[in-house]
Amino acid sequence: MHIRHLNSEGLDCSMKTSGTNTDSAIKVPSDAEAWERLPKTVSGGGQPLPIWARAVAVHLPRTAAAMLELDYAQRAVSPVNPILRAKMRWVVANANHCDYSMAYAIADLKRAGASPEVIATLTGSAEKWPEEDRKPLEFARLLTVAAPTIPDQLFEDLRVKYGENQVASMVLLAAYGNFQDRIVLGLQLPMEETGPLAPLDVEFVEGALQMAPLIPPNAPLKVLNPNGTDVVSYDADWASVTYDELQTRLEKQRDRKPRLPIPTWEQVKTKLPANMTVRPTRIVWSLMTYGYAAELQVPWSTATRTMWAEQPGDRVFEESLFWIQTRAIECNYCMGHCEMLLEVAGLDKGAIADRTRRLAGSDWSAFPPEEQRAYAYARKLSQAPWTLTKDDYATLEKDLGPEVAMSTFWWLCRGLYMTRISDGFQLPLERENVFGP
Repeated sequence: MHIRHLNSEGLDCSMKTSGTNTDSAIKVPSDAEAWERLPKTVSGGGQPLPIWARAVAVHLPRTAAAMLELDYAQRAVSPVNPILRAKMRWVVANANHCDYSMAYAIADLKRAGASPEVIATLTGSAEKWPEEDRKPLEFARLLTVAAPTIPDQLFEDLRVKYGENQVASMVLLAAYGNFQDRIVLGLQLPMEETGPLAPLDVEFVEGALQMAPLIPPNAPLKVLNPNGTDVVSYDADWASVTYDELQTRLEKQRDRKPRLPIPTWEQVKTKLPANMTVRPTRIVWSLMTYGYAAELQVPWSTATRTMWAEQPGDRVFEESLFWIQTRAIECNYCMGHCEMLLEVAGLDKGAIADRTRRLAGSDWSAFPPEEQRAYAYARKLSQAPWTLTKDDYATLEKDLGPEVAMSTFWWLCRGLYMTRISDGFQLPLERENVFGP
């Protein structure tokens, strides 16, 4: 495993810290300014905020509030042993080259009682990791860098040792880490002056967050331009997998055996808050996450639904972006869902095939220039988030506007959570459109 220039506790000594004025991709408000934007609280308000919450709160304050509850669930509620989950979170952050999250993982390790020797072992050579840590840490690493390659036997070994709830929570932990690291890296966020901070225990007033299912409205359909200009640099590897081969992969995913039995809706709904049970679901992804790790999945769904409610987007554009991500990291299950959701957004099967065939190729000239650049950004965020720059985000803002850029960016970070769930469980792709009526 690649270990970067760290001190004896696995922290980057050169890591910048910041209060209000930062070198980040956007201007980040102070704690007081951010709390002014956030919804009112029942408890826990006014505390120092993590910089990612302050940054997101500029344009998505309700979403930032939901993210705080999600972060607390992952760092304080998860059934995975606190020391092991902090170790796994460090491995995810290290694979993503995210010094900020590595520092947070070390801080959580210390809070959990880990000794300096334990920390030094984790951040040293992977060959010296304790035997009992090797499989869960390798699982976290693979779920970050090569999720489709995880052996079924590795998952089964973890299931036997830790049980279904904990192994499912490990999947959700790695998924959350890949989401959060991209928020930090994409916005070029430094460490807080007083960070790393403990998990923030805060409760917002009723109605501040969107928990009930909702269907974002469809935007008017746009016509592709066959005579457009390609404004994105050529990527020799991108078209190496043909559209037809991608369709073959989808068919194979439909026959995939999941790594855990798929719960029924009747089993799942008993684990959910009442306002999350108003619409039954047939989506395997949701049945698995709610069924095996509801304590972590409920706050994730709340965050996603809050973002949809706060800043509805162009669903065809969003699913096209997500399709790019699924192609970039080879998540067949989520690619199949993109096709289903494009249909729900108003495209017929012919239009879906035409759009995804073009996205699979090396010529994106039929799409508007701003969409082409967003697709290239999605690919970079998915494959190498540590290479992103402030200019990358500035281009997204210039093309889409500050509010839409933030919601689009959040959507893209979300995509790297979704795919890790799908590949972690190796979900079988449904044969019918489970997003329709």
